[in-house]
Amino acid sequence: MDWDNKPPDGSLIQECVDKGTVAVIWGGNYFNLPPSQCFFVWDKVQPQDFSLAMCEMAWCNKKGPAKMHRQSVLSYRKEHPTQKPVELMAWCIDQLGKPSTILDPFMGSGTTGVAAVEMGRKFIGIERERKYFDIACERIERAQAQGQMFAPTMLKMEQQGLSFSA
Repeated sequence: MDWDNKPPDGSLIQECVDKGTVAVIWGGNYFNLPPSQCFFVWDKVQPQDFSLAMCEMAWCNKKGPAKMHRQSVLSYRKEHPTQKPVELMAWCIDQLGKPSTILDPFMGSGTTGVAAVEMGRKFIGIERERKYFDIACERIERAQAQGQMFAPTMLKMEQQGLSFSA
């Protein structure tokens, strides 16, 4: 998957920022985005190793100071090369107040969708790779099935003209 070896086109990132009320862009430090006072930093709580990042940064257009989340990379199973822990994505959503709908235009394996469902939020996810779309659907369906504390809702997933209902 050569497309995953380079960042998405900057105009696509800017379109995502322009359409949302609040935007969080993991890896935002790689894009030509406007200055921001608020970055989210994920401290991976790992020893210094020059071949691995000790933290990751997300650009955010929210007003306010930078925030840091500490969580070890060893605490979750990765199914996508850039997958983040569910707890990190839930923390990000919490930092944004009470958004009712979460959009992840680069859904990958669905971690943001799992966090949104567990928090009782609506979720829209977009993923262009069928393999990861299927993984995301399975993970989100499992999270929804376990979400007994929230009122059940119908979950509909579709890609490339194909429809799936759970």
